[in-house]
Amino acid sequence: MTRALLLLVLAIVVLRLVRAFLERSRPPVLGGWDPYSVLGVARDASRDEIARAYREQLKRYHPDRVADLGPELQEVAHRKTVELQRAYAELTR
Repeated sequence: MTRALLLLVLAIVVLRLVRAFLERSRPPVLGGWDPYSVLGVARDASRDEIARAYREQLKRYHPDRVADLGPELQEVAHRKTVELQRAYAELTR
C-alpha cells in the first residue's frame, strides 16, 4: 500500500511538472532562449554552480525516472533533458 501511495504521489508530481512545462510559453530559439533560466541559475553563477544545477535538473527530468509512467511523459522528459543538455553546453563552452 505504501508503494502504491508513493507511486500515486510521484505520478501527480510528474503530471503537474509536465503541465507546467507544456503551459509555459517558450521564447523563440533565436535571440530569446536563455540557458540560465533553463538551468535555474543566476547570470553570475560559477562553473561549479552551473554543473551542480545541471546534474540536479538532469536527475529530476531524466526519461528513465518516468519510464513506468507512460510514453507521453517519457517524451516530455526527453525534450526537457535535451534542453538541459543544450543549456549546459552553451554555458560551459
